[in-house]
Amino acid sequence: MHICFLSNCYGEDRSAGLIAAELKKIKPQVRITGAPLISSGKEYTKRGIPLLTQSKVPPSGGFPTKSLWGLLLDIPYGYIPLKYYLTLKKMRLAIDYAVVVGDIPLLILGHLALRKKIVFLAPAKSNYKKPHYKIEELFMRKIPQKVLTRDEYTAQNLRKKSIPAIFLGNPMMDGLTPKGINLGEPPIVGILPGSRSEAYKNFLKILKVVEKIREKVRFACALPQSLKIETIVRLAKKHNWFYEKGMLKKNERCVLLVKNGFEDIISKSEVIIGLAGTANEQAAGLGKPVVSFAGCGPQTTFKRMKDQERLLGGAVKFVSDFPEGVVSEISFLLSDRKERVKRGKIGSFRMGPPGGAKKIANLLAKEFKL
Repeated sequence: MHICFLSNCYGEDRSAGLIAAELKKIKPQVRITGAPLISSGKEYTKRGIPLLTQSKVPPSGGFPTKSLWGLLLDIPYGYIPLKYYLTLKKMRLAIDYAVVVGDIPLLILGHLALRKKIVFLAPAKSNYKKPHYKIEELFMRKIPQKVLTRDEYTAQNLRKKSIPAIFLGNPMMDGLTPKGINLGEPPIVGILPGSRSEAYKNFLKILKVVEKIREKVRFACALPQSLKIETIVRLAKKHNWFYEKGMLKKNERCVLLVKNGFEDIISKSEVIIGLAGTANEQAAGLGKPVVSFAGCGPQTTFKRMKDQERLLGGAVKFVSDFPEGVVSEISFLLSDRKERVKRGKIGSFRMGPPGGAKKIANLLAKEFKL
């Protein structure tokens, strides 16, 4: 028996990897593989899941339709979906079932390539933010034998349209146990710059906010594996920050740069400055109020950040007035514990508790009769 997990990129890879690992625990005899569309697949391999595909993330970060420049830069990478399709098609006879974690185009691509029973985990859309289009609902009705949503509200709406939808929890909230990293004395303001290439410029925008915050707080930045500290330091130096003992310093401000410390930072911070996608949602899910603003690049446009605010019901607060308004919002949250708790409860409700990956793995075992 061979089950292949298909996913779009970093965030979807992580959810797919977590579910695959849980499925491996309960059904160790089953062959399980990962097939990321536009990533190197580290979220699979670090959990012991072998890969069928690997790729580089295109310049747009996977959002080619968000800008003309992004679309033009992605042209040389246009072969990736075709290569992906052909690779999976060659494996069609060897694969028994598929799990697609991502968007509708990936669902269609997986269906055309494999022609197998598919369970579809759809983290890309929610009725809290933006419902699926009718054409998307048609594909969800016709292709997968089960649709797993990111929240119960979306599942309820899809079931009303004869789509076999169910909510079992959000895998994004799994695996967020702190490692015990010492971040210094609280209060701590966490920084999530994002994981794509635009994060370098966005980090510089965040530093402009940090410079203006007058409260005595500790700033800690969670750097994903995709970002290089050397590049961060080089860019920050151009704005008169200097690097010493793991920290960027300017005047009386210090920003601790932490690799592999995401879980610790989001769990120990009072407030988060976030220009990320999945990471912002995870922080909100842990009950941390997030402050965002428009950044540089397709993942942090005005529209996308406002959409994230709607998705999380205000647990992520988008501020258009940069940098003064952002600074004021952070100062307000640092001074008002009740407001932090209020927004935290909203985020925890919208994202749901941990444990989703295991529940989904048990469903897969049942659906595929493993």
